[in-house]
Amino acid sequence: MLFHTLVELFSIVIAFAVFIVAWNSRKMQDNKYLHMVGISYLFIGALDLLHTLSYNGMNMIPVPGYPANQFWVATRGMEALIFFGGFLMIGRKRKINTELLFLFYFVVSLAIAASILVWKVFPVCFVAGKGQTFFKVVSEYCIILLLLISLLLLYGRRANFDRKTYQLLAGSIIFAVLSECCFATYASNTDTLNEFGHYGKLISFFLIYKANVQMAFEKPMASIFRELKASETEYKTLAENLPDIIMRFDENLDCVYANRDIRELPQFADIDARTFSKRIRNELEQALAGRKNIAGELEVGEQNNLSYYSFQVIPEIFDKAAESRLLVIFRDITKSRKERLHLTSLLDTIPQQVWTASADGNIDYVNGVVIRDFALNPDSPFGLGWQHFIHPDDIEECDRAWKLSLRSGSEYNVQFRLKMADGGYLWHLGRAVPILENGKVTLWIGSNTNIDLQKKGQEQRDEFISVASHELKTPLTSIKAFNQLLARAKDLDKAKSYLQKVDMATTKLERLINDLLDVSRINAGKLQFNKTDFILNELLRECCDNLQLSVATHQIILKESENIYIHADRFRLEQVIGNLLSNAVKYSPLADTVHVSFRVEQEGVIISVEDHGIGIASQELEKLFDRYYRADNAAERFGGLGLGLFISSEIIKAHQGTFWIESELGVGTTVNIRIPLGETAIKNQVANGLTYSDEYLAITCNDQKGWMEVNWTGYQDFESVQNGGLRMIEVLGSSGLKKVLNDNREVLGNWSEASDWAGKVWFPMMIEAGLRDFAWVFSPSIFAQLAAQKSFDVSDGKANVRFFHDMEEAKRWLGEINHVSGS
Repeated sequence: MLFHTLVELFSIVIAFAVFIVAWNSRKMQDNKYLHMVGISYLFIGALDLLHTLSYNGMNMIPVPGYPANQFWVATRGMEALIFFGGFLMIGRKRKINTELLFLFYFVVSLAIAASILVWKVFPVCFVAGKGQTFFKVVSEYCIILLLLISLLLLYGRRANFDRKTYQLLAGSIIFAVLSECCFATYASNTDTLNEFGHYGKLISFFLIYKANVQMAFEKPMASIFRELKASETEYKTLAENLPDIIMRFDENLDCVYANRDIRELPQFADIDARTFSKRIRNELEQALAGRKNIAGELEVGEQNNLSYYSFQVIPEIFDKAAESRLLVIFRDITKSRKERLHLTSLLDTIPQQVWTASADGNIDYVNGVVIRDFALNPDSPFGLGWQHFIHPDDIEECDRAWKLSLRSGSEYNVQFRLKMADGGYLWHLGRAVPILENGKVTLWIGSNTNIDLQKKGQEQRDEFISVASHELKTPLTSIKAFNQLLARAKDLDKAKSYLQKVDMATTKLERLINDLLDVSRINAGKLQFNKTDFILNELLRECCDNLQLSVATHQIILKESENIYIHADRFRLEQVIGNLLSNAVKYSPLADTVHVSFRVEQEGVIISVEDHGIGIASQELEKLFDRYYRADNAAERFGGLGLGLFISSEIIKAHQGTFWIESELGVGTTVNIRIPLGETAIKNQVANGLTYSDEYLAITCNDQKGWMEVNWTGYQDFESVQNGGLRMIEVLGSSGLKKVLNDNREVLGNWSEASDWAGKVWFPMMIEAGLRDFAWVFSPSIFAQLAAQKSFDVSDGKANVRFFHDMEEAKRWLGEINHVSGS
């Protein structure tokens, strides 16, 4: 009995020691097994104490039968179940409620004690003279099975224990199994197997003591905080391998932790943690003082190689009395920032106004076009809202459509007028589409496209259709009326008069139809031209005479000049002059004269038609050449389709000419056209002035120095080189000069294709025209030199040719040649 008492008391002391360690470390314990099993040992020890006190012969608890055997089975079963449950709880995330667990153990232990000592309902486990009952033996084997399963669970979860603790726990379970095997097979409470069973229990509890009590005192951090340390190592490894930069600062704003050495990053090569913290010191102070998260952005690196980081400062306040720290997380947003900058630049280059709005319709972004169109402040571009710029007549419709789109999430599509920076209103097409996330609108993306020209063009076309129907209907009505009168006329003179009026109406109708056909041909690019050389004076005289025959209210006065040859389509030019004369008569109803004149300016001739009529407002001058446009002022209204000036301007453009109008309201209008001269006129002009110039070259005869100076400029091709070369031959032959200073320094383009023609045709003709000395000045380009060399290779020494890069050197050479030839 003494042996039994000592063994049980030792196991009870161990059980209470395990409970004391588990209870006092319950707030720090992160191993659910140690937590759950450790607290249970208070009640296991208490039940073992009842087992000891109720043992036969102790006479401490006077209960008949063998209650000690009942307490043994109940306690070992409870212990095996707790082992099994404790290993199952390892790895679970749910936190254990310590108070509820303690209450559960207490209730179970109290029920076991009451069922044995008070209610006496616990099954009998030992009968004198017979030994153990069937219930007792089966219970022991069930306990063995639970212990073996617990051993397997321990093996599967061995990573949650250090190696020493794992070995001690495994040994404790193994000896508990051996002990239970002895208690399942003994025949008497005092035989050898019973004694060996108590040895097994003693060793098992000793190992539990080593695993739970001694390890907790010798290696408390390794035992109690093993999972915490493992988690810390795991998260530290994770933090050090994150792409983000994570830093922790103390209350003095000194960096106490960084997940990486920032100097290892190229963009932070010259920045240490202290310097880095100074860049965000304001945000750190704000977060520390306000105890709230602060976000910001940081720009690092050199100007041509900038990197961008977003950062968030998070206060870490663990306790009111504890020291506060700041966690700062930096994220590299360089790629997204540059993509955003590129997208912004792209949006600023397109002609449309682009904007975005939040889900509630508030504008939060506009592109550069909006800022330019409305002359807004780039720092706060859209504080006024669209209502400030929309035409008052369009606000109601725009507001209605926008609210409807916001309510329904449907596309926004409205036409309205916007007030631009110059104060004028232009028509725009506004469109916006919603961006949906999880079925809800999170963003609106919209654009405003300038449709002012299309809108006004449509208005002009609508007006043209109305005017055209009227203009075409008028002569048809006249023809029909006069035909009816003609059918009833008996007087021959009246019949002739009616026929003349029918002819006039037919002519007007024909002219209207021809204008429409010409517009159609112009649009299709099929307007035909047949250019010839003819005398301009004769054409102008014919146009004036023809109009004078049909106009009695005005005198058409032509200012005569010397005969000028031009190269043009005579029929089309007659059409232009006739239209200008008709307009001059039509729009000067109170005047009685129309003046026509022309003058030569170098390679072009300017024709002017002047009237003293109603004039044209300055703001309408640029629109006169638009299709279907008709000048309209408060003084007068005139008929017509508004096609005449458009057709005339297109004809002049086809002749490489220009068209402009000078006008003053109430004074009159002068229409000017400028067209190139014909070949004959150019020859006459060259012969008279011994000079020539156009957009490709300028020719001047320097009689004082005795040479012809030629300056080529601009983009040259085969045609321009050929035309310029012929002009040089004409001037050189007419001047009688023998020397040429040819300046090619300002030539652009590739004129090497003309080199063959220059060498085989042009240079021999220059020699025939009298060329003797030729100074060729060109740019240092090797291509220019090769082309020039190729151009005179066929001269066979009949002309003295030299190449230069310096103009003054070329002039000295020509002067010296002159000096030598004159000596």
